[in-house]
Amino acid sequence: MVINLIWLQAPGTSDPKFLLDTILDDQADTQTGTLDVKLIRGMNVMYTQVTTTISEAPFGSAGAWTCGDRVFAWKVYTPQAETAGPLFEEALARFTCGQ
Repeated sequence: MVINLIWLQAPGTSDPKFLLDTILDDQADTQTGTLDVKLIRGMNVMYTQVTTTISEAPFGSAGAWTCGDRVFAWKVYTPQAETAGPLFEEALARFTCGQ
């Protein structure tokens, strides 16, 4: 399993799509699901499933969200397709947005 996380200051940004595009690798990642957009605990959250060229962990998911003036992107690669979504849900559930 491989987990990536990016965060940066982005005052005035309410759309985390640009950071989701940054964390997805054009050479290795392919979005396989629809881009889900939700408001979760006051945060704009985007989520998508991916496949990758990494043979040991070909499945994954990626998400991005805003919290105050910060933007976060998260991605995981896993050996099984069904484990990627719950890992994102767990990571987001542990995240506290103090604004």
